[in-house]
Amino acid sequence: MPMYEYGCAACASHFDLLRRIDQDDADIQCPQCGSRHIQRQISVFAAFTKESSGSTPTMQAKSGGCCSGGACGCASRN
Repeated sequence: MPMYEYGCAACASHFDLLRRIDQDDADIQCPQCGSRHIQRQISVFAAFTKESSGSTPTMQAKSGGCCSGGACGCASRN
């Protein structure tokens, strides 16, 4: 099951929920204020890779919600 990040429009809190894909935005309530005015956020994660020399690991931040093949032009922005 994927982890989704949400933001509450009423109180501006942010929270994560582990949800089935077919329930990603269904029946969500803010744990802080109880509001149902919730918006899914774009997640950012980091991937660590080794340099070609094998010495120092580097970190690359990737944004979610983009095509993985680069068809939308996202590959040229990295």
